[in-house]
Amino acid sequence: MMLAIGALVIIALLTMVVLLAGERPDGPGMRTDDVGPQAQVTSAYGHLKEFQALADEHGDRAAGTSGHEAAAEYVEGQLASAGYETTRQYFTVETRDEEEFETFNVIAETEGGDEDNVIMLGAHLDGVPGSPAINDNASGSAALLEVARRLGQQGAVGNKVRFAWWGAEEYRGFPGSTHYVEELDDDDELETIAAYLNFDMVASPNAVVALYDARQDHSRLYVPEGSRELMEVFTDYFDSSGQPWITTSWNFESDQVAFAEADIPVGGLFSGSNERKSSREARLFGGEAGVPRDPNYHQPGDDLDNIDPDMLDLMTDAITHAATRLAQDTGAQDAGTQDSGALD
Repeated sequence: MMLAIGALVIIALLTMVVLLAGERPDGPGMRTDDVGPQAQVTSAYGHLKEFQALADEHGDRAAGTSGHEAAAEYVEGQLASAGYETTRQYFTVETRDEEEFETFNVIAETEGGDEDNVIMLGAHLDGVPGSPAINDNASGSAALLEVARRLGQQGAVGNKVRFAWWGAEEYRGFPGSTHYVEELDDDDELETIAAYLNFDMVASPNAVVALYDARQDHSRLYVPEGSRELMEVFTDYFDSSGQPWITTSWNFESDQVAFAEADIPVGGLFSGSNERKSSREARLFGGEAGVPRDPNYHQPGDDLDNIDPDMLDLMTDAITHAATRLAQDTGAQDAGTQDSGALD
């Protein structure tokens, strides 16, 4: 039976102890890596600079390439520096030319916390061929690394928190996250995932602050129970500081799809791709109306000069808030998502 989240409440302040990430049992396609720590980078933007350097060295960070391998090793080293152990989950990708190659997801999780009430956060680590892929999606990967570091510093958790850097999101069917969900289903572990939050493009140069719209009355698609309450974690946070927000389509094509199809509550943040910013959005968020939110989407120009560092910081702080709150909450209350701050 799927765990119901409901609207969650913070029940305790975090105790200041160092948090280690525990090893998931090895199984088919799984490998726990003994990766040594690196000099720790302490900002999402700092991680972006490292991802840019790797793209410059290797050409790009597309799945199955040396650039993706180097990016994964960087993620693993940074997580080791923060006290986490990492696991690689291998899977096979079939290309449009019906060729196959092997790639992997990188997984880390907190040592403590309720193993039957796992809060999961993910971002895809790969990029499209021929692009540095800094906004799509080094930005989400960098934000997730910084959130993992902050959570590790803060203390013990009530619910286990699991982080995933997905492989091959840029291929049809999002094979990395899809494989992960299918493997959980096969191992009867799917019901332990209480929520999944996805972060794909969170530093667009002509950005908006967009949330996955989990309101049933705003979606023609099935929305898993509990997703509305996840959305509320973000709306409450933004409303408390007067930060405007809008929503993006529930069927946003990224790694949350496999979780939603498995009836797991999902949510996430998004700053825009090649959609043109409206006049109303420009009034809310600044920037230029009539211009794509990210004019370099899937292009060679998606480099370090293509991102908004302030937006990256804002999104990273919001993700930190959500991860901290959901990690600590063990109770539930009935509440609905407010519409304040949103565009109809």
